[in-house]
Amino acid sequence: MCFVGLAVPALVVFGALAVALRGLNTSMAAIGGLLGIVSETIALALGSSPQSLHGGLVVLSDSYLAAGTEAERAGLVSAADAFIAATNAVSWAGILTAAGTGAVGIASEAFRPMIGSAYLLYGLLLPTWFAIVGWKLYRLPRLA
Repeated sequence: MCFVGLAVPALVVFGALAVALRGLNTSMAAIGGLLGIVSETIALALGSSPQSLHGGLVVLSDSYLAAGTEAERAGLVSAADAFIAATNAVSWAGILTAAGTGAVGIASEAFRPMIGSAYLLYGLLLPTWFAIVGWKLYRLPRLA
């Protein structure tokens, strides 16, 4: 869905970080890479994306427009409400994923239901963080 567009680069960055840092501390690099990759995979499996990135709501809205009766629309509204309730819940997978981005990420994920549209700021910072980390990894000297 829409969340995949953010999760796939995260998987790549966490894997690249583990490989790039293995020369400093193999165990810590492996643990960090594993936690990052596993947390992103769990977040994808749980569908823990915010509402604005949840592709299920797009599918439901298309179905709502195509529905022929009020009963069909009511069922689709209930399904959308369930999606929204699930995405408003604090996801431990989201917090674990954000642990790699520091305190701002952890706080943003933990308080997502309470901060409302301010979550967008974190959403904009996250791809920026991945780009910066990716650039720094690219610029690291190659280990033999």
